[in-house]
Amino acid sequence: MASVQSTIAYKQVADSLRKQILSGDLTPGKQLPTERELCEQFSASRITIRRALQILADEILIRRRQGSGTFVSPTPSRRIPLLNTDFSGSVATHAPELGRQLESWQWQSATDDVAAMLQTQPDARVLFARRIDVLEDEPVAYDDVYLPESSADRLDKDDLSQLRFLERWQEVQKMRISYLTQSIEAVAAEPAHTQHLGGKVGAPLLKGTDVMFLESGTACGLFISYYRHELFRLTTTLRLHIPTKEEIEQTL
Repeated sequence: MASVQSTIAYKQVADSLRKQILSGDLTPGKQLPTERELCEQFSASRITIRRALQILADEILIRRRQGSGTFVSPTPSRRIPLLNTDFSGSVATHAPELGRQLESWQWQSATDDVAAMLQTQPDARVLFARRIDVLEDEPVAYDDVYLPESSADRLDKDDLSQLRFLERWQEVQKMRISYLTQSIEAVAAEPAHTQHLGGKVGAPLLKGTDVMFLESGTACGLFISYYRHELFRLTTTLRLHIPTKEEIEQTL
C-alpha cells in the first residue's frame, strides 16, 4: 500500500506545481523552493519531490542548474513526452486528466496499403476504430486503428476506448504482443486532420505509424497516430554498446 501511496503522491506534487507554472503563479524564470522546502510544503519525502521535479523537467516546464537550483523555464508551455513509445504510461504520468473518445468503429475490408502493412490479403476483414484524445475539452491527438479479425473478434466498444488499450487488448484476446515496428515523421496537416484536431491546413503534425507483432511474427495491429506538435514530443532512451578496440579487430 505504501508503494501505491508514494506513486500517487509524486504525481499530485507534479500536478500542483504544473498548474502553478501554467497559470502564471510561478512566473517564467522564477526559482522554485529548495527540495527541503518542497518536502515541507507538500509533507512529502525527498524521493517523492525529486520524482515530481523529474516529471516537470521531462515536460520542459522547469530547468535545473547544478549548484544554483531549479527554475521555471523562460517560456514554459506544456509538452507531453511520449517516452519509449509507451503512450498510455506517458499519459498516466504527464497528463492523467487526458480522456479518450471513440469516434467510430466498424468492420471493413482492408485497403491495399493497410493489407500490406498487416501482411495480409487485400480485402481481408479488419476492425477499424478512430479514437480522439482530449485534454481540457480540446482534441490533442487521434489515431486510426486497424486490427485483423483474428486479433479483434472479442473486442467491444468499451475495450477500444481504453487509454491503456494495449493491456486490455492482450487480456481480452488472450494473446501477447512481442514487438513492434515504428516510424515517426513530421507531416503537414491536411483537411481531414484539422477536422479532428482543429488548427490550420499545412500546420505541422507529428505522425506515428506502429505495427504490432505476436511472437510468431504475425502482424496483429496497425496504429496510425497524429499528435499536435506543440503539445507532444518523442523521447526515447536507448542502451548503446560501444565496441572496444579488441571487438573491432575481431570483426576485421
